[in-house]
Amino acid sequence: MKFGKTFETHLTIEWRRQYMRYGDLKVLIKRGVDRAPPPATTPDYEIQAYYRAFEETFLMECQNELTRVNNFFLEKLSEARRKHNTLKIQLLAYSHVPGHTSSDLSIGSNRIASHLPNRRRSSAEKKMTQRQLRSAYSEFYLSLVLLQNYQSLNETGFRKICKKYDKYLRSTAGAEWFDRNVEFAPFTDGHLLQYIIAEVEDLYTLHLAGGDRSMAMAKLRVPPLGEPTPPFMVFRAGLSLGMLIMLVMATAAIYWKRPPTADNIPGFMRLYRGPFTWVIFNFFMAANVAGWQRAGVNHVLIFEIDPRSHLLPATFLEIACVFGILWALSMLGFLLHDLIFVPDPFLFPLALILIMLGMLVVPLPIMNWPARWWTMKLVGRVVSAPLHYVGFADFWMGDQMVSLGNCLVDHYYIFRFYATCWLRSHLMINCFKPDVMVPIMSSLPAWFRFAQCLRRFRDSGSKSVSYLINAGKYSTTFLVVLFSTLRSQTDGDPNNQT
Repeated sequence: MKFGKTFETHLTIEWRRQYMRYGDLKVLIKRGVDRAPPPATTPDYEIQAYYRAFEETFLMECQNELTRVNNFFLEKLSEARRKHNTLKIQLLAYSHVPGHTSSDLSIGSNRIASHLPNRRRSSAEKKMTQRQLRSAYSEFYLSLVLLQNYQSLNETGFRKICKKYDKYLRSTAGAEWFDRNVEFAPFTDGHLLQYIIAEVEDLYTLHLAGGDRSMAMAKLRVPPLGEPTPPFMVFRAGLSLGMLIMLVMATAAIYWKRPPTADNIPGFMRLYRGPFTWVIFNFFMAANVAGWQRAGVNHVLIFEIDPRSHLLPATFLEIACVFGILWALSMLGFLLHDLIFVPDPFLFPLALILIMLGMLVVPLPIMNWPARWWTMKLVGRVVSAPLHYVGFADFWMGDQMVSLGNCLVDHYYIFRFYATCWLRSHLMINCFKPDVMVPIMSSLPAWFRFAQCLRRFRDSGSKSVSYLINAGKYSTTFLVVLFSTLRSQTDGDPNNQT
């Protein structure tokens, strides 16, 4: 029997849609202010009647959101209590193994087990191993932390939207409604949830950590966002950066002394420009994550990442340096291929691409597999944007791909070169001429964002026109690509000039 779910599984569409719709309420406030009658030409009683009616509408929407948040929270809290009781029964069965003792756990769990239906009791009697219990409690504890985040985020959302209403409408109704309704709402009462969390910590410490609370907390607790980077990780990142700098300097010196032949220079530039994207992207990711942490931005929650396995800035720096070292070594092999008795220099870019792809997609529990799998899933969600709900991480990755449109074309050139030109004695300059696929590849990132905006408009409760405006902005890329392609096909050809 499986207990708990991973952090990514919890953040499904069910969870996303149960948060209070702050954006829709903000649009409602803006719409109410924009549609207010002008004071210069409208009697005071009409203006007051308008604002009273709008206040009723706004507070009714807030009440609907509050009811939905309360219902969802109580449902998940009840589910957490049931899981907690089931895990206590499993822990009781484990504690009956010779060498383990149980006190109040056995009394409470026996009482729980006596009220279980026969089918559930029989499934609960299947004993779990210590490793399974540790994993189950770890996942269950993470789900409780997620429920705490649900509490705090919704409370903050209601507070901010009420303040925004009071600011734009010059009223105190928002703050009064918040004090009357949200302060005493079920979802803001965290006593029971905190009690379950404390009991989980105590049970894990006593029965699964041998009484060592520090070890139990290390297994259960979600690490803080600004945790210090381990010294050994900093050492590895610094060592990799030093090796990369030396290799880049050596490559530049050798390129100056022994440049490729004139026929190979176009291929050298095209084939190595694409993989360099992997290097510079991870360097910028290291800078971004470091900046987010320093500014107090909770990017782990925003990007819906497992808080126990997110990457630190030093890890991104190390990844960038490893890719950079491979990139520099491959260029050295290309430049010195005749000295190491390799007849074809284009074996080195091919080996570089295959190694990089292997390091990304090989499903082995090495080289930060959870982060690699998260990245692949995120790219897959961007590519299939119209088919599912679009979250913040999807938008973010789509924007990155728009910025890297030329790099996507470079990767297409690499694929086409090795699929059609390599080993076929074609002139090198002809292997990198644009074809019909180049404008299509150039348009793909803009299409991904265009489709995301349309899907976001479809899923939005407010049907905000800003999503359509954003989609229109990205659709202009299609015209730019179309006319630039037509111009490149007609420039220099007198037969096509008018």
